[in-house]
Amino acid sequence: MCSKNMELPCKLPLLLDGATGTQLLAAGMPMDACPEAWALEHPDILVDLQRRYILAGCDVLYAPTFGANRARLAAYGLEGRVQELNHRLVNLSRQAAATCPKSRCRIAGVMSPTGLRADCPADAPFDQWEAVFTEQAAALAEAGVDLLVCETMTSLGEARAALMGARKTGKPVIVTLTVDKEGKTFSGARLLPAVITLQALGAAAVGLNCSFGPAGMEDPVREALPHAAVPLVGKPSAMAEDSGTLSPLQFGEAMRRLLDAGAAIVGGCCGTSPEYLAILRGIVDQHPTIAPREIDTDACAVESEAFFLADDLEYGDPIPCDSDLPDRLIEAEEEGNVALVELAQPGDLDNLLEYGGMSRLPILLHTDRPLLLDEALRRFPGRLLVDSLCEIDRPLLEDIAGRFGAVVF
Repeated sequence: MCSKNMELPCKLPLLLDGATGTQLLAAGMPMDACPEAWALEHPDILVDLQRRYILAGCDVLYAPTFGANRARLAAYGLEGRVQELNHRLVNLSRQAAATCPKSRCRIAGVMSPTGLRADCPADAPFDQWEAVFTEQAAALAEAGVDLLVCETMTSLGEARAALMGARKTGKPVIVTLTVDKEGKTFSGARLLPAVITLQALGAAAVGLNCSFGPAGMEDPVREALPHAAVPLVGKPSAMAEDSGTLSPLQFGEAMRRLLDAGAAIVGGCCGTSPEYLAILRGIVDQHPTIAPREIDTDACAVESEAFFLADDLEYGDPIPCDSDLPDRLIEAEEEGNVALVELAQPGDLDNLLEYGGMSRLPILLHTDRPLLLDEALRRFPGRLLVDSLCEIDRPLLEDIAGRFGAVVF
C-alpha cells in the first residue's frame, strides 16, 4: 500500500496524534486568539500536550502550524512572519519529542485552508492558493519536518493546490478533507473522487479529518477502499451520532469499526485528548497488519462523482467548451460513455471550470494548445482524461498529463 513516492512507515495501521486546538482552548486560549501565536507565548502548555501525545503512543505528531499560512495570519497582522512562525512552532514539537528519547515519533508540518474563496468555480483563486501553500510548505521543510499534512480541506480545488504546493518539497504529503453528515465538503466534494484525484497527483495518503465523528467516516472509507492505491486516513472528532461527545472508550470502539472499514492511518481531531490516543493505541496494536493491495486505477473524477473507464471509449462529435456546455454534456450521455470536450481558446477554460463538474460522464479533453492543456489540468478540481490524438508532441503531452495526474487515452 506504500506508493513509490511515500516515505511514511509502511507498517500499517499508523497512529496520528489527537486534537491541538480544542486542547489549547481547554488550557485557557481565548477564542479570538491566533492559535499559533498563543502557542508560542505559552510554550510549556503546547510542549506538555504534545509530550503526552507521544507518551500515549502516536507514531506521527502534528506540529501546531495549522493556520500558519500567509492568508490566515493576515487576520492578525502576522502575514510577514510565515517562515519564522513555522520554524518556531516545529521547534516546539521537536522539544516535545526530545522529552521522550525512546520514541521514534515523526513530526508532520500541518497546513489548512487559506480562507480564500470565490463565488463560482471559474473564479477560484488557484494561483493564490498554490502560492500560499508553496510558501508555507517550504518553511516547514526548512524546519525539518518528516512529512506534510494538508488537512480540513473543504474543496477538492484547494486540496489539489495544497498538494501541488507541498509536493515541491519532496516530502510525503497526506491530504484530508472535512465533510458534513452527507459525506460532502463545503464545495460538494466526496471522498472517493478525492482519492482518485489526489492519489494520481502524488498524495502519500488521502482521507477525512474532523467531520462528524468516526461513525460518519465508515461509509465513505468503505466506498473508497476498493479504488485506493494509497492508505486511507480517518482522524475524526469525538462527536457521537447524536451530536453528543464520545468517551475515550466509546471513541476507541468506534475507531475499531473505522479500521475494519478500511482506514489504515488513524488519529483524533476536535475533542480528543491524550487519553483518547492511549485507548486508540491499544486498538491499533490489536488490528492486523494491513498488507499492500493492487487496484485498477483507470478512473477519473469531478468533485462529486467518480467515473470508472470502459475498455472502449465511445463518444460523438467534439463538444465546444462554450456557455452551452451544461446542455451539451447532458446530450453526450446519449451518444457514448465519455464526453469529448474541445478546448480551442483561453476563454474556454472558464467554461470548463464552471460547468465541467456537472458532467455525469468522464471528460476527455482535446486541444492542440499545450499551454491551454497545462492550465486546464492544473486548475480543474478532479481527474481528467486527455485525448491521445491531440496535435501535441507525444512526449510533451504525456509530460503535461503526468504532472497533473491525468490519463492519456
